[in-house]
Amino acid sequence: MSAPLTLLESADLLGRYRYVELAAFAALGERARSCSDPALACYLAGASLAHGWRARQVEERMPVSVGLLDVAACTRSPSPEVDEALALLAGPGDDADVLDGLLGALYPAMDEGYALRAVAASPACDPPVVRLIGRLRCDIDAVRREGLAIAGRSGPARPGRRTDVGALLARAGGAFGPLRARSGRGDSGPSGRANISSPL
Repeated sequence: MSAPLTLLESADLLGRYRYVELAAFAALGERARSCSDPALACYLAGASLAHGWRARQVEERMPVSVGLLDVAACTRSPSPEVDEALALLAGPGDDADVLDGLLGALYPAMDEGYALRAVAASPACDPPVVRLIGRLRCDIDAVRREGLAIAGRSGPARPGRRTDVGALLARAGGAFGPLRARSGRGDSGPSGRANISSPL
């Protein structure tokens, strides 16, 4: 079991959670508009809204205290590789490949990243965060199951996009980066992208 995160480490990680959820909210919402399959368009639009809901749940659990950065300042990209993975996932190409990358790469990586937080939980301080993680993982699982139910409607997927998205996330240390951010992170995050506004 990993040592519990400090308050600053927890705030940083929650900010990375929020960033990824908001970035996926925007990417999938935009991609839904160009889908040729109406069922997949509806699915991606719903998945986008689910990312927005999860971002809001994370925001409500972010610590607020004297000396801590505010929510907007904490909402920072884990790495350029994560930004590249999201852009690749929702980029041009076959609808089936987008769904395959989402179900086979992004959602498993997000679920794994959330699960790692429970390993570094303090029994005294972190029960609210652990409960939050449980809700987020259940929601991702529900959205993923909905996607599996329509997989194949747009034809067979080619594994290239899923493989490339997965490789980028692996290089980043996961969908949210490593549990504890690498040293040397600047104020604007490693990719310089920060302060994504909440959709809600």
